[in-house]
Amino acid sequence: MWEYCICVDIGNDDVTEYILDRLNAYIKDCDGILTCLDKGLFTHILIACNKFEKNRLQLVLQDIITHVICYFYKKNYLLSNLRIKIADKISKQAFISALLFFDNETDNYIVNKYLEINDKINLSSFFNFKLQSLKQKWQELVDIANENEIYLYKDDTFLELIKFLVDNIEVKNDVINIMSVDKSYAIYDAKFDAIKCPNDMDEEKLVSTLIALSPKSINIYCSEILSSKIKTMICKLFEKRVKFVKQSVN
Repeated sequence: MWEYCICVDIGNDDVTEYILDRLNAYIKDCDGILTCLDKGLFTHILIACNKFEKNRLQLVLQDIITHVICYFYKKNYLLSNLRIKIADKISKQAFISALLFFDNETDNYIVNKYLEINDKINLSSFFNFKLQSLKQKWQELVDIANENEIYLYKDDTFLELIKFLVDNIEVKNDVINIMSVDKSYAIYDAKFDAIKCPNDMDEEKLVSTLIALSPKSINIYCSEILSSKIKTMICKLFEKRVKFVKQSVN
């Protein structure tokens, strides 16, 4: 058997939950072993598989750990270091989401450059000691925002900045379809298969979710229930990608 251990700081439940969710899908496929236990200051996620599955598991672990650093750790870093006071929650979430996924390809490259899948990794130690260049890159982004704080309180300037960031996020989905379901919103791909999104998708979460999905084209089937503010923001940020569709889809 080949074994691997991921150490997560106690209290980082979203990270632990994400890792376990991803690994559970793999374990069912390869007949491996997965367990989780709290010990001291860390949650230890232990996984084992047959040696002939080692290479495939290493690729899975590389993808999981890269996402954890470039999403969860980056989001925490941004929230901890940005000093901009944005009262409007929708605009704030859109801004954070745009910063989070901006230049994501380079973030992934830096993590993979230093990441070695041997037998064990402490995520916080790896981030704090191996990824100084990544932290510096994120800090430069934070510094630009903080130093121009006074200008970002103007709605037009702020939206232009978010739009610039959105325009420079790599496209991840060809088509996204937005529909209303039970006083909430549901998002589907080009084949109208549901895309996993936050529970109770409301307007507050909709724009930031679209930024995260980074679609090439957006079809909106529920424009009549969207507020004018949200429609304006979506059209401003995504421009020619947006299409309002009147007919319903069964």
